Amino acid sequence: MNTQKQDNPSNENLHTVEDIIHLVETKTSGGYIYRGEQKCYCKVSSSLYRQYGMKIEHSDIEVIQKETLAAAEKHTKHLRQDFAAFLNLSGRNTDETIDFEILVELQHCGGNTNLIAFTTDYRIALFWACDGAPSEDGRLILQRTDGIKNWIHYSRNPRHRVVTQKSRFVRPPKGFIELDEDDIVTIPADLKKPMLEYLQNYHDISTETIYSDLYGFIRNQGIHESAYAELYRGLACGDQAIKATTDEEEQQEYEKSIAHYTKAIELKSGFSEAYYNRGNTYQHKGNYDNAIKDYNTAIKLKNDYAEAYYKRGNAYIRKGDFDHAIQDYNTAIQLKPNYADAYSNRGHAYDKENKPDHAIQDYNTAIQLKPDHALTYNNRGTTYGKRGYLDHAIEDFNTAVRLNPDYAEVYCNRGYAYQYKGELDKAIIDFDKAIQLQPDLTEAYNNRGIAYIKKGEFERAIEDYTKAIELDPDYAEAYHNRGHAYRESGDFENAINDYTQVIQLKSDYVSAYYCRAVTQLHLQAWERAKSDLVTVENLGADIAAAFRNAFGSVENFEQTTGIQLPEDIATLLTPPQA
Repeated sequence: MNTQKQDNPSNENLHTVEDIIHLVETKTSGGYIYRGEQKCYCKVSSSLYRQYGMKIEHSDIEVIQKETLAAAEKHTKHLRQDFAAFLNLSGRNTDETIDFEILVELQHCGGNTNLIAFTTDYRIALFWACDGAPSEDGRLILQRTDGIKNWIHYSRNPRHRVVTQKSRFVRPPKGFIELDEDDIVTIPADLKKPMLEYLQNYHDISTETIYSDLYGFIRNQGIHESAYAELYRGLACGDQAIKATTDEEEQQEYEKSIAHYTKAIELKSGFSEAYYNRGNTYQHKGNYDNAIKDYNTAIKLKNDYAEAYYKRGNAYIRKGDFDHAIQDYNTAIQLKPNYADAYSNRGHAYDKENKPDHAIQDYNTAIQLKPDHALTYNNRGTTYGKRGYLDHAIEDFNTAVRLNPDYAEVYCNRGYAYQYKGELDKAIIDFDKAIQLQPDLTEAYNNRGIAYIKKGEFERAIEDYTKAIELDPDYAEAYHNRGHAYRESGDFENAINDYTQVIQLKSDYVSAYYCRAVTQLHLQAWERAKSDLVTVENLGADIAAAFRNAFGSVENFEQTTGIQLPEDIATLLTPPQA
């Protein structure tokens, strides 16, 4: 990471990890020890002071310390003997030295002492400041050694993490240290995680390296178990979201799920499974950018995480980024060659990129690997339908329905294929079934409306388009089709209103301009009609060809409708002579 110094650092303007490193290096240049604290406490104090300091006179802290040592004597006789032999102690300072080593052991095991742990390495202190309380600011204490030399001690026992942590212990007579504001660097809460990542990636400072003894194992074991407990709670809330009967309940459960995954990540910063599952939840909520960020982190932590590549590919598809989706599916398949779902979804991405041969090849492979996957048959059927292979499409839809009789989208797609074949009654039966299974399936209402128009049942078509619009007020195609139904039934004003709505939703919707122009011709609103026809022409469409396909010729339109077109409009609608 770049830690190049910047100009004029200040404790009030820390926006990046680099800012903090620069500030610390600027403030300290030898003669310092450091302490990191997860929260901004009132004092820098010993645990013994925090236990008794508000209840006794400061001068009594060391008295209590001696009492603590005396009470612990029967439990520490073996330590006293071991330390005396191990450290080769003799002389009048032996008891004082051994007392200090026992205090270090007590603090190591979680007991209260009048020792305040510091380190000679500010990076280790930064780790302490950031390793916990992720939603609160931490702080780094910069302590000059001048003036407190008699309070500073170091352990002569190298058996545990004291060496790894480059520890120094301050034993203040009053139980706390007086600090100036200039001795404190505040670590903003939002920089704690980036700082931990920086320390691990560039200095190999992490929970595993700082707590490298049996205590570290026990600490990590507790964190590990707590993190997994939060992960499983997140999964349970996700299951409840799937079972929810209302959108509000579903979103509430997803929010709970995200909160649990976030807690798991706070407990265990390198928890790839928590990032992965939180990404899945964001994707369920439609928050694809946050989902992709979490998948990115999961992959960074575990670069062979095939499922994370697959899920990130799904998020890219939903964002319409098919190139990145295909790249992720490629990687997922490389890592897991029999990954049927990845083949299936890569086929879907190829279909969206108008590469039907690639799509069908992937669908074929997916079906070989997973013959009972209804989704793949549905997707292959859709691709066949786009290529005009309607019988092949219907065959795939039939298989999908057999595998999953409650698959509403398949009925809708099969109905669409029947509609293109001209089998309108079969199409309507399938759309009815799709709506029965999924009453909010807008495409089914829209497509059934098309079938009703073809049957000349305009009122029923209008009802279906209206329902589709109620479900999705931004459904431009439904407005367009309802406008067509109104026009065919002679309701030109409502038709124009619907075409106008389409244009407001999609300003480059060529067909809406053309259809509105034709409707204006029926109303003999020449200027408005001409304006729309010119717009169609400017958008690159051949309006003469479209008019000829619909009405045969200008003369035929005039004879059929009894409307005499102005010469300038007739010219626009007449193909040039060959």
